[in-house]
Amino acid sequence: MRILLVNDDGYRAPGLRTLGNALQQAGHQVIVAAPDRERSAASHSFTIQSPLRAKAFREDGLTGYAIDGTPADCARLGLFLMDNQVDFVMSGINQGANMGGACVYSGTVGAAVEAAMAGCPAMAVSLDSYVSHDFGPGAQVALKVLDWAVGHPLGRGEIYNLNVPALPYKEILGVRAASLSPVFLGKPRYEKHVSPYGVEHYYLTDGEPVPMEDPECDFLLCQAGWATLTPITWNMVAQGGMHAPEVTL
Repeated sequence: MRILLVNDDGYRAPGLRTLGNALQQAGHQVIVAAPDRERSAASHSFTIQSPLRAKAFREDGLTGYAIDGTPADCARLGLFLMDNQVDFVMSGINQGANMGGACVYSGTVGAAVEAAMAGCPAMAVSLDSYVSHDFGPGAQVALKVLDWAVGHPLGRGEIYNLNVPALPYKEILGVRAASLSPVFLGKPRYEKHVSPYGVEHYYLTDGEPVPMEDPECDFLLCQAGWATLTPITWNMVAQGGMHAPEVTL
């Protein structure tokens, strides 16, 4: 297949390089379209009032474009640069999980959703660790899931969201369908610091934990050693759907 590889950690990120090389070794044609620098937590932000610059590169056996835009920009511009002749878009492998509410912030997920909205099947892939740099097992799982996903296509604007535990490949229990866990930042919490010149600045810290009640949610399954797979979409209509508003104007 002809695969467009995107991410939010930048075109030199080890997760992207590992996945790209694994895809090529499996016989796929891979072209990279990734940010020219770290763009994590960019969500689905988009550039509309500035030009985008795409610098061609060839490194570590991969070819593609380093783009000075957001992850969603990279997905859309990448499809354009490939004349929309793409069979599948892979986004990742991200450094750190993208589960539950974190999907709202994720540039990895945003890039995949943008590709799917443009009409190309897509999957986001993330490693459940911020410290491990062993992306090999995640790449192996992603290849297996890619083969399965091709035979189980989703609708336009829908993607598969894959999270892989940071374990050796033989220790991963398998792939499980999972619901989204309620992973939110909670109430805002920041650390306040004051510079030697008296300037105040703030660093984001973790919010209060949210209870996990669904044993089939992505967070708990991944913690137990399963790779989790969840279909998600751009449609943010709240559960229960729309109700006729009883509002008098």
